[in-house]
Amino acid sequence: MKFFLLALLLVVCVSPVAYGVTISTPSVPNGTVKTPYSAVIIAKNGCSPYKWAILSGALPAGVTAKLSSTTWSLNLTGTPTAAATYNFTVKVTGCGGGVAQLSYRVVIQAAGSSVSITTTSVPNGTVKTPYSGVIQANGGCTPYQWTIASGALPAGVSAKASSTTTSLNLAGTPTTAATYNFAVKVTACSGGVSQRSYNVVVQGGANHVVELSWNASTSSNVVGYNVYRSPDAATWKKINVSVLGATLYSDATVANHTTYYYAATAVDTTGRESNKTAAVKAIVP
Repeated sequence: MKFFLLALLLVVCVSPVAYGVTISTPSVPNGTVKTPYSAVIIAKNGCSPYKWAILSGALPAGVTAKLSSTTWSLNLTGTPTAAATYNFTVKVTGCGGGVAQLSYRVVIQAAGSSVSITTTSVPNGTVKTPYSGVIQANGGCTPYQWTIASGALPAGVSAKASSTTTSLNLAGTPTTAATYNFAVKVTACSGGVSQRSYNVVVQGGANHVVELSWNASTSSNVVGYNVYRSPDAATWKKINVSVLGATLYSDATVANHTTYYYAATAVDTTGRESNKTAAVKAIVP
């Protein structure tokens, strides 16, 4: 009997583990017209060489995209020629077919434009009386970033950027009578900076009263009035607790050495409110 020895040949095929390609650059910088621009968008995972494409939108005018020698990044370079907001989506494809895409927003501001704080002063305040102040900026590009660069706000008062970031709102109820000095800094999205110093006197109690009066509405369905106060004739806050039946109001919450603006509205039987009257200015000595 003959025995045949069979050799078993085991063939093992090893395939690379497939990891999905990703774009690891979450954002790219903003820029300025006539100023050289540079940004790098990097991919990782998957396998190279990568293929890159601008899937939608457009790069800033004057800026072009070019692959790096390793294909691991897409380099954006050039000199922007037009101020605008540019939105575009970048797509990368790995050698194994994996795909990733990410959208970007670039703000190109006009040459020479810079951010500036336009509010020269903020109101003084009174202990245990609600305080409100608004510091505004313009120019450059948004969003702005606000900080208290030095000094301190009045005790009990805090600062918060507006939803548009174009202003810093100071609000709260002062707790300590003192003179407060602080500097506010704003930084535009392009890196431009503006800074301004302020002085706020918080007094222990009110020692002035602003007396207001206005003509009654001629509408038959008006049930009362509201009174609004503003430090700048732009940002208004209602100061009466409930609807006023009379056409008189005394504001005893004013601070010394401060300018205020006042306006009134009429309220009808359904609770609807009229437009504000023309603002009147009061300077507290």
